[in-house]
Amino acid sequence: MDHKKLKNQKKRKSFLLVFFLLLPLLSSCWDSNEPERIIYVQGLGVDYKNGAYTVYLQLVNPSLIAKSETASKNQQAKVVVSNASGRTLNEAIFNLYRSSQRRIFWGHLSFFVLTEEALQEGALQATLDLLDRYRETRYLTWIYATKEPLKELLSAIPPLEMSTYFSRLSDPEAAYEQSSFIDPVNMREILIALNEPPHEAIIPYVRLAKHTWKTNKKTDQIVQFSGAAFVTKNNLKNTLSYKKIKGLKWLNEDLKREEISIKEESTSVSLLIDKLKVKKKVVVTGRDVRFQISVEVDAILWELMHPKKLKDVQNAAEETMRNEIKQTFLEGIKTNTDVYRLSEEVYRNHLKTWQAVEKNGKVPLTEESLQSISVKIKLIHGGEQRKRPTLHSQQSR
Repeated sequence: MDHKKLKNQKKRKSFLLVFFLLLPLLSSCWDSNEPERIIYVQGLGVDYKNGAYTVYLQLVNPSLIAKSETASKNQQAKVVVSNASGRTLNEAIFNLYRSSQRRIFWGHLSFFVLTEEALQEGALQATLDLLDRYRETRYLTWIYATKEPLKELLSAIPPLEMSTYFSRLSDPEAAYEQSSFIDPVNMREILIALNEPPHEAIIPYVRLAKHTWKTNKKTDQIVQFSGAAFVTKNNLKNTLSYKKIKGLKWLNEDLKREEISIKEESTSVSLLIDKLKVKKKVVVTGRDVRFQISVEVDAILWELMHPKKLKDVQNAAEETMRNEIKQTFLEGIKTNTDVYRLSEEVYRNHLKTWQAVEKNGKVPLTEESLQSISVKIKLIHGGEQRKRPTLHSQQSR
């Protein structure tokens, strides 16, 4: 027995010796970066002045990404904006690295915004090249244009102590579900748009709304979608305000929900649009190329101030929509911009015609190019109570 015990003890000692010798060779996390020791970038801004790029980073406090009672009580900064300049974007970023206290992580980059000056100098292509080559960034990064000071724009945070992740720039799809004014554009979509005819893209134009949201302490600056920027990979072609591009949403087949108002002397009517079908037909006669646009929508009668025949409401809404579609097309013609991407329809369905008439990847457009606009609205009034105002006089019954 004693001999067996001695033998077992020797085996255990040998095993322990081998274990401790191999222990240092086991894999570990000694070289990993713990979350609290990293700086997270949520937004990127690019400006260009006096021959140099200026890069702005919106850095978020990871402890405040999710709202909590503890976080709301602490007076911690939700957002920090840093900036640095350089002759190239990469040089500007590395100049910024020199003042960073910790490693900067780009994997949570949600959006980037470029000023008009930067777009004029080809910063869009430079930014896309930079982010496309970097392993931490993603193609689902949202893109915006602005003329606002980037430090102010990136410092604007959502009201009501919401997480910075739920800002209009970081999460545009939430508000888009309720009002589809302009389709948010990510990096993947803009790469496709710029690489195919007409080699132009539309990106949301944002500004600071300084007097529309007020807390019990102060008036907050809030980011607002105010129009659209029409760009090529090398420059900015034009920026148009919301009033001038109302027709753009009526040719957006991804539209979720939008409103159309009809104002007349006797009454005001509001319709809610939630279903839309668009057709673009190419009409080719020799080298002459024209287009016919047809739009079919379902509309709910949302607001009716005074009694009015539903057929009259439908006709007025169809006329309003036609006028908005035509006005937006004509605004694009002023700057040689194909706002409805009609050139792409020719390229995909009439390739030989496109090859014969295209100039720099586009079909030349004039005011006469848009041959016809057809709008059909299916009015859904939702029952008898929708046919007249909720409060109505005896005479209107």
